[in-house]
Amino acid sequence: MGQATLTSGMRKLIAGGVVALLFLLLLPAVAFAADEDYTVSVEKGYLALRTAPEMQAENEIGSLYTGDKVVVREKGAGQYWWVYAPKYGKEGYVNKDFLKPSPEHEAPSSTSAYGDYWVKVDKGYLALRTAPDFVRENEIGQLYTGDIVSVLDKTNDKYWWVYSPKYGREGYVDMNFLTTEAPNYGDYEVKVQKGYLALRTAPAFDDDNIIGQLNTGDVVALKEKRGKYWWVYAPKLGKEGYVDSSFLVKR
Repeated sequence: MGQATLTSGMRKLIAGGVVALLFLLLLPAVAFAADEDYTVSVEKGYLALRTAPEMQAENEIGSLYTGDKVVVREKGAGQYWWVYAPKYGKEGYVNKDFLKPSPEHEAPSSTSAYGDYWVKVDKGYLALRTAPDFVRENEIGQLYTGDIVSVLDKTNDKYWWVYSPKYGREGYVDMNFLTTEAPNYGDYEVKVQKGYLALRTAPAFDDDNIIGQLNTGDVVALKEKRGKYWWVYAPKLGKEGYVDSSFLVKR
């Protein structure tokens, strides 16, 4: 009687194991990442952080721009990966085609650098490049007025080798757009014909990124110029954020 019971139990255990194995084999192929760091890379616009692995306006919960960091939690078999975005403190899906593995370069030692320089461009950006040459294919980053780099090598008479804390990597930049003088932008006054100027969490026109309203006559301290949207401090709100530079006038 005891032997029969043991045999029956063993059969059930084996059968259960077979069923479990078949279930695992039938699951869709999913590769799990061990929290790998990636960097967003988009030529224009932004990479949407989403609540679902599909392109729908309703599932957007964040806007990620070139240079933003994410931690890949899970690499699905499809187009979208599950990531954690430190910028928002949230997890969500992003299109994997706009992610690049984050470089593993260490910050240079202070003894090997010529010191820190500030980027200064009248418009657009200063490209961080893989080679000392003006070629679009060698661009690996975009540096704007106010960004800081550590100069490591001045051998080339035009392109210097630098370390960019913004990207955590090294590369070449045109030395004509570097300065040792810290930028001093001063204060700007808001001027709108009607309504208000939105203070935003991201450099994009989106109802979801508004964190404050500025009116004509309000003053902001300019911190960084970046394309159409500038990064400012608004004393009225006690916050920093992006505003459309078209509605700012130098005091």
